Amino acid sequence: MEMNKELLEKYCSNSCNKEELSAVLAWFEKSAVTPEGKSLLLKIWDELPDDSSNTDVNFDSLLYKIHHEVNLRESRRLLQISDHDPVKFKRRERFYNAFMRAAAILLLPVLGFGLYFASGYLSAKHGHISVNQSYNEVFSSVDAITKVDLPDGTKVWLNHSSSLRYPAVFQGCSRNVELLGEGYFEVAHNSKIPFIVKAGDVQVKATGTTFNVMAYPDDERVETSLIEGQVELLRAVSRGNVVLLAKMKPKDFVVYQRNNKEITTRTVDDDRYFSWKSGKLVFNKEPMGEVVKELSRWFNVDIQITDPKLLELTYTATFENESLPQVMELIAMASPVSYSISNRKEISPGVFSKRKVVLSKRGN
Repeated sequence: MEMNKELLEKYCSNSCNKEELSAVLAWFEKSAVTPEGKSLLLKIWDELPDDSSNTDVNFDSLLYKIHHEVNLRESRRLLQISDHDPVKFKRRERFYNAFMRAAAILLLPVLGFGLYFASGYLSAKHGHISVNQSYNEVFSSVDAITKVDLPDGTKVWLNHSSSLRYPAVFQGCSRNVELLGEGYFEVAHNSKIPFIVKAGDVQVKATGTTFNVMAYPDDERVETSLIEGQVELLRAVSRGNVVLLAKMKPKDFVVYQRNNKEITTRTVDDDRYFSWKSGKLVFNKEPMGEVVKELSRWFNVDIQITDPKLLELTYTATFENESLPQVMELIAMASPVSYSISNRKEISPGVFSKRKVVLSKRGN
């Protein structure tokens, strides 16, 4: 798949499918460093129309996103190489991080694919001002929940395979952080300086509030649960403007569909959508498709449903400390489901696939 203007625009707007995202990252790693690659990217940016929403791209954030996604893919590869042995993984991770610090000196100016040049051009064109700021990034691995204390006193819990980017010191008229994945936020109160969680084109704005946001890059849904206080759910549009999607009150659960911009709101009285913070998975009459999605992330496995009729089932259960085989056995006991769990396979020297779970209708 060749890099072109349409593919780059899709990447900037978080609308790439898995194949396109893989192609973009591979291109950045292999071809962006060449003179031809830099020339192509400058040409693509120059072809963007003046009224394109891409002229308001935060270039630092975009470069961070590229760097993060490359690192995320590498972390998964290191885990596979280590056969999920924590000691082996930490050794490989330390080596990789040391290598990346050295490589970044050479690669980051080029990975900017002329973004520095292009951003200077666009900043002059549109009057944007860039302020130097130091950022921290915390990544929660595929099998961990990570707590983060922010400079303003806000506390954040990150679910499996999630990350948070935030400034070393909050400056200006808002406290902005960037979330990939799922996070639970206990925001330090400051009525004059709102706290804003950016998850792609969706923003959650609060002053002193407790809420949960799920916004994995490979999911079309952005889910927000409000526990205490009030938040505004916003969508970023062109030229830095935002539109209001919803004003939430406690117990509101809002789902925003990225593909068609639809939004739904309902009241949820239990903790099923943020129980993960306490190490629990809670399902309350959840469709089997959603149950499978949650279990896939929680256990870092691929789950395949062979009979579409299983998607018509709903499931109610609470899991805490159960292993994958135990969870599958409980599902099979409570519903007409059979399952099989395969071991990881070596797909190349030292690289292993995820375990696969196959669910079928009992009796088939």
